[in-house]
Formats: sequence, structure tokens, C-alpha cells
Amino acid sequence: MEEIDAKTAEEINELYEGNESSYLVFSIKHKHFALKSTNIQEIIYGAKIHNIPFAPEYIEGVLNCRGNPYTVVNTLKMDIEEDCVIDEKIFLLFKREDDNFCIHISNIEVFFEPEEDDIFPDKVKYKFKFVPIFDADRVEERLCSDLGKDE
Repeated sequence: MEEIDAKTAEEINELYEGNESSYLVFSIKHKHFALKSTNIQEIIYGAKIHNIPFAPEYIEGVLNCRGNPYTVVNTLKMDIEEDCVIDEKIFLLFKREDDNFCIHISNIEVFFEPEEDDIFPDKVKYKFKFVPIFDADRVEERLCSDLGKDE
């Protein structure tokens, strides 16, 4: 599993080092999302999740990334989806200064560099389809609201 982490980290570095326009397309179950590569701290495979008692149901727990705790969020549970169990153990850690949280995802689809005309504020065009851009701020706002923390 460490090989996959190293390879993914290398791909991320190659794609966005000096390049502000590369994106990651990933999936959560059957839904695809895009995220600007510069917003990604790391992708972790197979991490152990430590439960947090009395937390909202969509918070699966906390994972440890080199001594830093990251709150693991299942966005399917957050959005009250019926089939909200994610079998794969893949976690997308966000690069943020204010909070350490990550989302539980199903798959890394592709890293790519869209044409400038294919980038919109809320979506990006990939293979003739529009993929919504994942809104990490929405997740953070919900976490802060539900946990009683001021942003």
C-alpha cells in the first residue's frame, strides 16, 4: 500500500508543481467530482480509522497522518444518501490552513489538465462531460456548525 501512496504523491507533485490548472477526478460511489490538485494534501489508502464517540453519524472517526489527526467525513452520510457505505479505504486529505479533515472516497479516476475554456466556477469538463467541483468549504461549514465551532 505504501507503493501506491508514493506513486500517487509523485503524480500529484508532477502535475501541480508550478501548474495551477491540474485537477483530480475522483468518485464517491457512483458520483464523480473534480478538485484542483493544489487543494490536495495527500491521498491515503488503507488507513486505520479511530472512532469518535458522540460524533455526528457522517464523521467516521479520525485518521493519523504523520502525527496529525484528520477528521474523516463520509459525504454520503452527510447528504443522507440511502447507500452510504463506502467499501474502499481511500481518503482524500485537503490542504487547508484552518482545519484538518478528509473525505472517504471510492476511487481516484484521473489527474488531468483541462483547457482553460473547460474550467467553470462550479464544474470542469472532462471527456465531453461536466464534472462538478467538490465543495470542501461546504463540508467545513457543516463540521463547524454541527460541532459548535466558530469558523
